[in-house]
Amino acid sequence: MQPDPYHAVPEEKRNINGFRILPSGALVTDTPPFDRLFEEGTGNGLYALAVSNWETVSDPGAFFIKNMARQALTRMAHAAAERPDEVDAVLDHLLASATEKAFLAEQFPPVPGAEYATPDIIAGWFEDLRKAIAKEIRARGITPAEWLNGLGAPWNQIGKVFFHLAENRDDATGSRPFAFMATFAHQSAADNQVRHLPLATALKLHEGNYTALLAVLQPLKEAAQESPLLKRLLDNGKIYTPMAWSAPEARDFLQDTPLYERAGIIVRMVNLWKKPPPKLQVKVTADASGSEKTVHSSGLSVRSLLKFSVSATLGGKDLTPEELGELLSNGDGLIRFKGEWVRVDARKVRDLMDRWNQAARMMSSLGIPLVQGLRMLVNGPSGQLVQIPEPDEDCVMAPGQNLRQTLDILAGKVPVSIPELPSRLDALMRPYQKEGFSFLYRITERGFGACLADDMGLGKTLQAIAWLDALRRKGRLEGLPALIVAPASLLSNWKEEAQRFAPELILRIMHPSSPDPWQPENTLRRKDCHAVITTYGMAARTSALAELHFPAIILDEAQAIKNAGSARSRAIRSLHGERRIALSGTPVENNLNELWSLMEFLNPGLLGSRKSFESFTRSLERGYAPLRRLVRPFILRRMKTDPALVPDLPDKMEIPAYCSLTPEQAALYQAQIDMLHAVLDEPDPAARLMLILPILARLKQICNHPAQFQGTDDYAPERSGKFRRLQELCASIAARQEKTILFTQFRSIIPHLHDLLSGVFGRSGLTLHGGTPIPERQNIVTAFQKESGPPFCILSLKAAGTGLTLTQASHVIHVDRWWNPAVENQATDRAYRIGQHRNVLVHRLICRGTIEDRIDAMLKDKRRMADDLFSGGPEQWLMNMSAEELNNLFSGSPC
Repeated sequence: MQPDPYHAVPEEKRNINGFRILPSGALVTDTPPFDRLFEEGTGNGLYALAVSNWETVSDPGAFFIKNMARQALTRMAHAAAERPDEVDAVLDHLLASATEKAFLAEQFPPVPGAEYATPDIIAGWFEDLRKAIAKEIRARGITPAEWLNGLGAPWNQIGKVFFHLAENRDDATGSRPFAFMATFAHQSAADNQVRHLPLATALKLHEGNYTALLAVLQPLKEAAQESPLLKRLLDNGKIYTPMAWSAPEARDFLQDTPLYERAGIIVRMVNLWKKPPPKLQVKVTADASGSEKTVHSSGLSVRSLLKFSVSATLGGKDLTPEELGELLSNGDGLIRFKGEWVRVDARKVRDLMDRWNQAARMMSSLGIPLVQGLRMLVNGPSGQLVQIPEPDEDCVMAPGQNLRQTLDILAGKVPVSIPELPSRLDALMRPYQKEGFSFLYRITERGFGACLADDMGLGKTLQAIAWLDALRRKGRLEGLPALIVAPASLLSNWKEEAQRFAPELILRIMHPSSPDPWQPENTLRRKDCHAVITTYGMAARTSALAELHFPAIILDEAQAIKNAGSARSRAIRSLHGERRIALSGTPVENNLNELWSLMEFLNPGLLGSRKSFESFTRSLERGYAPLRRLVRPFILRRMKTDPALVPDLPDKMEIPAYCSLTPEQAALYQAQIDMLHAVLDEPDPAARLMLILPILARLKQICNHPAQFQGTDDYAPERSGKFRRLQELCASIAARQEKTILFTQFRSIIPHLHDLLSGVFGRSGLTLHGGTPIPERQNIVTAFQKESGPPFCILSLKAAGTGLTLTQASHVIHVDRWWNPAVENQATDRAYRIGQHRNVLVHRLICRGTIEDRIDAMLKDKRRMADDLFSGGPEQWLMNMSAEELNNLFSGSPC
């Protein structure tokens, strides 16, 4: 038997940090020794995980992945029992079918990077597993059966227990229509062949050999802990002899088959079924009455109430009352119906139908909210509606005609009327952005909330502005304005984007920093305001907002309300809006608590109470498809790597990351500006330049962090708007399992940036500056270029602006500006160069209202001549400026 790779590692080194999926689809973990094995190849890692004794129950991701690998080996073991010498045929059973791959992708647990677990990626994992095992088998010159035998339980065929179920052709009375026998695989010493012998023979063959006997009996004892049928057969000793079974006994056996297979017992149903026979189930159809006012050509709305009708179904086919009566009158178990065996639990079906019919009568005059009905369709908890039975495997929930139409509308399967875009936006927006606009309008016009969860750089703000402008043109913003809640750093950005893309959409700011802030007390329509933007802090503190009913509410960077129990999150969820959307570049389905908070804002009640949701998610250990089906209509997630988007995107996208100064920064900045204005009247340009340059350097330091200017080590993020914005930006990058490189011109700040980002990414990164020894630089590049290597690298602009290849990064962040486009572009090209197969996003951190903001505007306004104008660095262009031009450059107040 090969050693268990997990328990070969000392206990103190078994740090279980879970699994994550990289953008390439590679599966990695930080748990020794699997971290090394998965780096060698996903197939090696899956094999080692499958045969290990690592207890993964407490980690849903590890539990799911290990079980996935073990099921593949189990399929291979079953094939090897039939055709032990057909190597390729047996190995092919490691590969999942198209249906299984889609099922696994749907069920995949919320691990970091779970959005990359597509059917194609999962197919690649199984192919890697096949190659790893094929290499091992061929290198050793043995058959798959011999290799499996070397693994020991539960995959070795020698000594393995088999359960056989067949029709009992000797049953004259019809009371015992099935035959059952338990066997074990035994290798004959005479001819070396594997034969199936009655299980009782194992007791005689292994008499006195406790170890061998335990290997045979252990799977039976394990399965009997969960299977009442098997426990009874072990207790009375009948498991060791062939038996004739009644229909109920055969039904119980089929019901427990998954338990047997998980324990390593191989189940064979001889000439009966390739899959379990169909089962009689209660079918509860939820729908609104066709005469209800909320039913119209565009489907139901969120205010619709649902009612129930109760019927029966068999294998997905609806039964007539006569057919149901015939089945129920024939008793329990496996019953012949229309020439085939079917499973019937008559007592349970009658009980469920009685309870559901009673619930339907109680609801006939009231109905239940539509969001409650959606939750029940995926077997979610019934929550506070105690009169409704809890979902059960013997009960199928189905949407009626009106509800099905609404679900198809929400999913975009049915065309609905969407306002045409103005010619300006129609020409500007890319096809996927128009699709996002249609999604927002389609979902919100029925009263549901929608989350646009596009990657950074795909234009979420533009799509939301197009949606707001459509509401304006439809007259939906003629009462109160819409409310936009965003991080403080994005207030000005929203206003500028609205002016640029939809000039007729007038947006005002509700914040003390605004010269004319909007006041919530002014509830009358103002002609100069279609939408109001404020910060999360202001929205939470301004109680008057909760008394208003806005026509629309937008949450930008909606992960700000992820902590459901925080006062801020509760305050935001208490806002009233006719339409609600959330914008987030973070994969919201990968953190279940954050998902609840977001959905509770968008569609209150959809996921039930926090307590019932937590109970619901605990029941999803073996698959998360029910939850995904429930939230999928309300989340549109597109990634830069989507094949449909790639032709639409530039290879390099530049995105300004605006920041606001903290009050401390603003005060220090203004003091330096006052000092600078005192030297602008110096008539000698050279002398003036010598006075300005030190102040300019101090202004840059203040924009970075007050501690850098003061020369202290107190780099608390809350003291710097730029550090807080960097946290937000890198949190989104980390959630996507992507990598970034950062450039700064100040070597002194690099250790503090590293400390900040290590907390964000949960792992240490790399640093490279002028003091880094030359031999060590290549080691840094090599480590970063390894896909599972450090997630970020901070570099000084002068030391690393040229010559390095860091194409594992799909993000480049300029923490502070060099103000020489050629130098900055050279630095960016460390990631954007030959060998880069991803789209690169370039983020420049810019403090609003500061010298950074004004010079960035100059670079944009004079882009064509920027290289010439700024190529000599700040000394040249400052030298050529007049006193008046310098005064304009440094005028204004930081924000």
